[in-house]
Amino acid sequence: MIEINLLPQQERRRSQPDAWRYATYALLPLTAAAILIPELLVGSQVSRLRGEQDRLNGEIAALTPAKQEYDRLLATQRTLEDVTAVAEQLRNGKTYWTNDVATFSAQLPRGGGVAITSMNVKPLDAGALASKQQGGIYAGKNVVREFDLAGTARSQQSVINFLNAYENSPNFAVDFRSLGQEGDTGRYTFAASVGLVGEPGTQTTGAAPADPAGSATPAAAPAAPATPAGGSNVR
Repeated sequence: MIEINLLPQQERRRSQPDAWRYATYALLPLTAAAILIPELLVGSQVSRLRGEQDRLNGEIAALTPAKQEYDRLLATQRTLEDVTAVAEQLRNGKTYWTNDVATFSAQLPRGGGVAITSMNVKPLDAGALASKQQGGIYAGKNVVREFDLAGTARSQQSVINFLNAYENSPNFAVDFRSLGQEGDTGRYTFAASVGLVGEPGTQTTGAAPADPAGSATPAAAPAAPATPAGGSNVR
């Protein structure tokens, strides 16, 4: 059977099937699929991440009390460490003055002629000790405390004997400061510091005992009077 198109030529094209139209119809589902599938995948991933976020938030909320307790205990630990450090510092620097005074008194020379009018005990730190040792004071001895003394004596020799008793001991060192005469009384006043050594040391080899009279020697000092009955005159 033969079909004959009797329409005019210009009408025939309009009535013929359009291939582009069919192609457009076919592309619509593909375009929709290309758009919707990534959206669905992204939505699924976002939903999964939100679920994970909710789970983590729940764990954080559950662990918050433990974290707060940990922070509190950590702050307490730091406070106790600070208190312990201060306590150890105080313990290491603790001084039993009565023991020091007893040690000082046990070293007093047997001869009299010296009266101590004032005494002040004070600690000596490492910096102050180093400064004194650079000036030749307390050389070779680890002095940790000082007895600042002021007193009177019947003669220069009495002062020399008194200070030498400490200078010649490995447990003490002497820092002589002054010696003067009290007018016409014949008595002398002196000032010196006696250092207490923290650990027994050894006196420097060849070092001579300190002479508080400076350039004066014991032989040049006037002879000390006889020791009064009752031992040393130390107050």
